[in-house]
Amino acid sequence: MDSQTSTEQSQDRPESSDKQVFEIFIQPGFSDLELSAFTSVLRTANEVLNRDRFTWQITSDVPGLVNSSAELIARANPAIGDQYLKDCLIVIAGRNSSPQGWMVRLRAMQKVRRRVVLLSDAAREFVRASKDQEGRAAAHWRDVSLLREVGTFPMLSEQLVVDSGGVMTCAGHGHTLEAVIGILSETLGARECAEIASLLVLDNVRSFSQEQPKGTSYNPNFFEKRLQKALRLMETNIEQPLKLAGLAEEVGLSSRHLERLFMVYFETTPAKLYKKIRLKQAHKLVTDTHMALIEIAIACGFSSAASFSQAYKAEFGETPTQLRRKKR
Repeated sequence: MDSQTSTEQSQDRPESSDKQVFEIFIQPGFSDLELSAFTSVLRTANEVLNRDRFTWQITSDVPGLVNSSAELIARANPAIGDQYLKDCLIVIAGRNSSPQGWMVRLRAMQKVRRRVVLLSDAAREFVRASKDQEGRAAAHWRDVSLLREVGTFPMLSEQLVVDSGGVMTCAGHGHTLEAVIGILSETLGARECAEIASLLVLDNVRSFSQEQPKGTSYNPNFFEKRLQKALRLMETNIEQPLKLAGLAEEVGLSSRHLERLFMVYFETTPAKLYKKIRLKQAHKLVTDTHMALIEIAIACGFSSAASFSQAYKAEFGETPTQLRRKKR
């Protein structure tokens, strides 16, 4: 990926120009989807306007060639403390990277009252760091459930985007295209935004206040309604798993019919898929938190640390203890 650069500006924004310069701050393991979505919308906006109104510079606290989570590479300039601020700061953090580097720039942007946009992983880390402050914040639904497992975050929202005090926290990922169009709508007209969406083949740009989908079961295009409901019940009953008979009764089917549907659509039984869903949630807690393993076992519906460890190894090839030792 290439970065479009512009002449370094002073801390004071020139009043005579409507041009906007974005700093896109990335870290190792960043989402290439989010980076390409952001730059694609800005480039498309310039095409619609027939001029380079929006420019950007990619920076990092580890400048040079930075690998994404998919091993794609972006070239980043150094981000120097609180210097050389742009009109808007976009943060695409790495899943396991420290937020310290971009937090300095975020605070500096707040002091001069300029926009900050935090996508998915960055939004999660901001929520962790700001839990005692006033104001609401959003994060990707995967991280919303994880954050609620490890602490109390009264300000946490399940909206797609929350704008609080100039800091915009976003679900990111596939919603990034829509989020950027929403940001540009503050300075562009409705016709221009509609044309940008059309060129990007987006027939519906969701508003910031809409709720996020919360898992596999919330997409109506892939499963029939009874399977959708069964999956939703599994995803929302992790700590106290439902029995097969209770699950079947909730969706209006016999246990045998439900098992048949699962074999046809998923090539597995409800019990095996349910365990996979719970282990997936457990894996996030093992890798992204410092919760005790017995607490993770209970939170994910396992009766003991031993049964959890056995199931985890069967699924991921090593025990949770072995995985954590490797990460030290």
